[in-house]
Amino acid sequence: MNGTQLADTVGTNQKVLLVCDAAGRVQAMSSAPVELLPSAGLDQKHYAEIFGRDSNITEWLTEQISRARKQENYSAESNLHDGARPILVRLDSLRRGGELYGFALQIIGREAKPCGIALEEGDAVVYRRQWHEIKNHIGAMKLYATFLTRKLPEGDERDTVEKMLNGINTLIEYLAQIRRGEAK
Repeated sequence: MNGTQLADTVGTNQKVLLVCDAAGRVQAMSSAPVELLPSAGLDQKHYAEIFGRDSNITEWLTEQISRARKQENYSAESNLHDGARPILVRLDSLRRGGELYGFALQIIGREAKPCGIALEEGDAVVYRRQWHEIKNHIGAMKLYATFLTRKLPEGDERDTVEKMLNGINTLIEYLAQIRRGEAK
């Protein structure tokens, strides 16, 4: 079953949990409707064999697993469209004694539901973890800009960095307003 077939068969809020070893081979699977994933024959198959080598799910998983290998605790989620319906894919690293021994992969079927807000092309939903990542990157920029303002002598370069720092602070506040639903 490739990623397109998976997205086409996942119904609203149906869930599948796959537990993979560190190499990405399936070790266990939650009981799921047969139309979601075949319950037999998945053991020891690599996720690329299950979802298809060129699927959006496989590409996303490959990127996220690469990141997860470099971090102590890693978790990521994304809305993917490999077929007719969007699916939410969530990956969590599994560690024991600080050593990576596998991944938990959760796939949740989702159907678009009107939420009272008209979305236009380019609009997107941002999840808590994505906000956290954005905040971390902006915080790092703020830290470096603050460091530079303290290290640079008075002059044009320092003024430029201070303007960047003011812009970063404005962006942080604006993102906080968006997160709280206050931005217009």
